[in-house]
Amino acid sequence: MLNAIDRFLSRLSRASIVALSVTAVLITGLLDRVSGFELSFSLFYLAPTAVAAWYAGRRASTLITLLSAAAWLAADLGAGHIYSSNAIVAWNTITRLCVFLIFAELLLALRTLLASSERLARIDALTGLANRRAFDEQLQYCLALASREHRPLTLAYLDLDDFKRINDEHGHAAGDRALRVVAHTLSQAVRRSDTVARLGGDEFALLLPGTDRAGAESLIAKARQSIYAAFRSGTVTPTCSIGAVTFLEPPPDAEGMISAADALMYEVKMRGKNGVAFVQSPGGGG
Repeated sequence: MLNAIDRFLSRLSRASIVALSVTAVLITGLLDRVSGFELSFSLFYLAPTAVAAWYAGRRASTLITLLSAAAWLAADLGAGHIYSSNAIVAWNTITRLCVFLIFAELLLALRTLLASSERLARIDALTGLANRRAFDEQLQYCLALASREHRPLTLAYLDLDDFKRINDEHGHAAGDRALRVVAHTLSQAVRRSDTVARLGGDEFALLLPGTDRAGAESLIAKARQSIYAAFRSGTVTPTCSIGAVTFLEPPPDAEGMISAADALMYEVKMRGKNGVAFVQSPGGGG
């Protein structure tokens, strides 16, 4: 049930969230007024505050907290609660407002932390590229899009040749720098609609939606040239082996694409490395 509520609220605009929260506060205030000051409705003011903070941000949550404190005060006084001093009324109102604000800030901090954790869980720490998890999700999305729009989709696997030798001869720091340079170069070579991911070790993937074989050949040639240029003046000059498979019609599953690109990349390595191979499949995973 909570998942269904979350999906529903996530689809609403910020204005709709604010309107929903304001309505909830007003209804809560009305019920609080009708029930009298002896029966507390304080807990129910937290719900619209939580919704506003989680789904609409700080401005919206601040508005709802102010409205909640005002509604609570109005309901309390309207129910006939008489205080011995106006100072007590002011103190109670400020205290309630502070509680609402602290509650909203804690939720905002939690939301930020969760979003940051989710982002970090999808990023390779060394290179800043998408990691295997993010790549798999993007591949599934691109497959569905290509199937719906009947557009080609190219997947390329890139593996640095003899990367272990770089680590052995120049140290792991040099190897890490090489990976970061390759990652940056690939990111600069592709389009914004493309995805570059580090799948692990010295293996990278390029996901090129809407790209046929000719487009893939041009883009990958540019990427290879950029990689070699990036290392031209350094002591470490890695080469790479690339296998790129273009599907005119998407295969039935992502594993078919991954297996095809991975196998083609290893064929390049078996033929002597430092090369690229392209295959165009008519579809169906063939």
